[in-house]
Amino acid sequence: MRRNLLNLLIAITAAIAFSASSVTAAPTKQEPPPRPRQTKPPQKPAPEPIDKPMTTPIQEPEDLMRRAITNLSTQIGLLADEMRRLRRETERNSGMMELLLDEDRLAKVEDKIQDANNNKAQLDAREQDVQRRMKNIQGELLLRGGLRREEAEAAIRSELQRALDDVRSQQIAYQQRIAELNEQAVRLRARVETLRKKLESIEVKSGKEEK
Repeated sequence: MRRNLLNLLIAITAAIAFSASSVTAAPTKQEPPPRPRQTKPPQKPAPEPIDKPMTTPIQEPEDLMRRAITNLSTQIGLLADEMRRLRRETERNSGMMELLLDEDRLAKVEDKIQDANNNKAQLDAREQDVQRRMKNIQGELLLRGGLRREEAEAAIRSELQRALDDVRSQQIAYQQRIAELNEQAVRLRARVETLRKKLESIEVKSGKEEK
């Protein structure tokens, strides 16, 4: 029994060894090694454009100074124009006020001249009346009556003479007054005329500048 088992074992072992040798003897095709795949280098993403901050050009000190001087000159020019306008406006207003005052003074002086001339005209008429009465002493005597003719005539003559002297003294005073008033009127008329021309000149200059 053992011998049969041993023989069976030997047979199995021999079969296994034969099959193993046949397998090793058969040529085996070896697959060629795979070619290494060429890998493309990874593409770098395109950089996004970077917004550069707006930078103001650096100005030279001389350019800055020139701009500052130009700006200052412009401001000074505007201020000078405004000052000239204000001075002209002030001059016009003061001239207008002075003109109105002088015209009022002239009107008052002319009224005084007219009153003085009226009074002198009355004195002239009174003088003529006194002289007429002095020439007609006899009529005065008849109107007044009197016992003593010579004394009455002398009294009438004396009275009329005093009236005539008083009229003539008043005439002289009014003549002087009228002369003084006329001088004032002449000065005021000249002043008024000068102021009017001055104001007209200012208006013309203002009109030219506004254009």
